[in-house]
Amino acid sequence: MQIIYKFRVSFEDHDDVVRFIDIESTSSFADFHKIIQDSVGFDGAKAYTFHMSNDFWRTDEQICDSEANEESISKQPKKTNLNKFINDPHQRFIYMFDPDLVWTFYIELVKIMKAEPHKKYPLIARKEGEAPKQNILKGKLPGAKANLTEYDKMADMLIASRMLDEIVADDEELDTEDVDLGEIDLKIPDLKIPDIKVPVKERLTFDLKFDDEELKIDSDDLDLLVGEEGDEEKEDDEDDLGFNEFGGYNGDDNNEDY
Repeated sequence: MQIIYKFRVSFEDHDDVVRFIDIESTSSFADFHKIIQDSVGFDGAKAYTFHMSNDFWRTDEQICDSEANEESISKQPKKTNLNKFINDPHQRFIYMFDPDLVWTFYIELVKIMKAEPHKKYPLIARKEGEAPKQNILKGKLPGAKANLTEYDKMADMLIASRMLDEIVADDEELDTEDVDLGEIDLKIPDLKIPDIKVPVKERLTFDLKFDDEELKIDSDDLDLLVGEEGDEEKEDDEDDLGFNEFGGYNGDDNNEDY
């Protein structure tokens, strides 16, 4: 009984372009490469490699390389079968094609089934989306029209543009010793200062009101003030020893010792 793997194949840069491929488990990676190229309309003439992948589409060990030789550690696709590298029901691979443009494909095993007698494998089970042209610059939208001639023309234009930029840059270099500073206009244009209006704060005023009854001075208060002034004058007449202005002592009247 022949086992068939159903793989989902998609572009790294074009998520809407998907191909479903049915292929025998004993098929080689070279057979897998050919059916993938047929499904997207590429010619398959460039070098390619297959890699193991984890669940986050990170490349792991390299499985095979179309340019592998006897000195290379990598295996040759024609001598490497798919079933030797299926370790998971949803095994993932990363397939890279054309070292110049680096087309990258994500491959995931979605189903394992029995072969149907009336079908010839490998086959393209389903197509979704229009594949991009093979020889366009990487990142173009699917369906963009371009061919190898247009690609070469764009490359020649880029090289010519860079050469022209270098020639212009050489001509624009200035020798500061030959520059007359007197000919340089150093006028600085007048700067217009914007008119900024600062809001003026209003002065605060206080309206003080007094009760007339509280400010009224009665006769008792005046008598008290007069009495205090008389005491001050009496104290001024006496010196520190208690003598008055007439040379007399203000102590006791009995001055027998004097």
